[in-house]
Amino acid sequence: MWHIIIGVGIINRIIINIIIALLIFSCGGISKINKKSKGKIESKINVKTQYWNTTEDSLNFYVHISIPLNHFVFRKQMDHFSSEIIYTLVISDDEGKTQLYRESWREKISEPYYENTRDPDNLVKTEKNIGLIPGEYKLFLNVQDEDSRKNWKITKTIKLERVNFISPSLIFVKENDKLMKQVDFLMQKQDTIWLRTQVNLIGNEEIEGPVVEKMSLEHQSKMEINYFIHHNKTIIDSGVVAISRDGVQNFYYIPIPMTHHKRGKYEIELQYLNDKQITSFQYGLKTKNFWTDEIDELVGVMKYVLPYSEYKKLKQKGDSEKLDAINEYWKKKDPTPETDENELLNELNERVKFSNKNFSILMHGWRSDRGRIYIIYGEPQVVDESYQDNRGYNFQKWIYANGKEFLFIDRTMSGDYTLYHERF
Repeated sequence: MWHIIIGVGIINRIIINIIIALLIFSCGGISKINKKSKGKIESKINVKTQYWNTTEDSLNFYVHISIPLNHFVFRKQMDHFSSEIIYTLVISDDEGKTQLYRESWREKISEPYYENTRDPDNLVKTEKNIGLIPGEYKLFLNVQDEDSRKNWKITKTIKLERVNFISPSLIFVKENDKLMKQVDFLMQKQDTIWLRTQVNLIGNEEIEGPVVEKMSLEHQSKMEINYFIHHNKTIIDSGVVAISRDGVQNFYYIPIPMTHHKRGKYEIELQYLNDKQITSFQYGLKTKNFWTDEIDELVGVMKYVLPYSEYKKLKQKGDSEKLDAINEYWKKKDPTPETDENELLNELNERVKFSNKNFSILMHGWRSDRGRIYIIYGEPQVVDESYQDNRGYNFQKWIYANGKEFLFIDRTMSGDYTLYHERF
């Protein structure tokens, strides 16, 4: 916690003031905003499903759930930060009237560093395998943050059919050239991705045993699967993958070479005999220019630096277009375009990272009132925490060299200060 912070050296202060002036100038009058920035965190909960034949009558229905840790409130413990999640998963008939499966469970999360809890790429994952017969179902998932009591709800309609020759697929990548890791998005370049799928080869009726990788291409009896890679509704690559007949439970990890690395949505179509399955994924939204790879967070911060009309236009774009527009905006604001460094963007990154590290109490730090003010105006010259009113509320006053003052109040007694008064 800050006490009294006095400005940094004359030279550094001059540099910081120049950058502050540039940032405020780029805001197009945004400094006059008085409303609290407590927008709802958009859910990035991903629910992936897969199914495969187990017996003549039933299917194994696989539910994979992944959630960025920055959805949840973490509390400081002795040597770590912890959070607890409550899951409720329900499978009902297609009309949602009769529950066929219901399970609730808790999972505790522990991270050694607070920064880990704000990283949108740091995911908590869980999965369930449920035995079902072919048919149409409703899937309902409720995820609750035990501490904040915040809920996220997802409802999906599921149609399960017997797998004739090839099942729906999930995407995997290899870690350390050994372990398989299921992924929802591809953020980094991959020479090869792997589609886990069940292939019922002609003459192979073995459906028992654990799911294992079987890619022994030297096997005497091989079969071929055709693949087609679609990008922007155009086939950009195709080929044939040979697999052996010795897949246990008919499961295989099908290697798909990735020679194209453009941002956007991809579809991979697998064909075997007269059957086909299509798997979709997003690729290439990761960028080294910003403090985060989370598109919604990038757009949210742009609310502080764009006129409202331009911000609305940005919100209406697709993810890839949003990223391109944000990159282009900061490229134009580069005070030294002749160099590799964008000092203004670097300053923004540092301000947002500082806000997320120091002001994330009940929400992401950049969404908080202190985070918003810090991002727009930078580090205050003085932070005064000496004032407490007769109700016991603590106050924090930020004073800037140009005379601006912001008074924050901690009404919840949790360290979450909200804007109480400002003076220009």
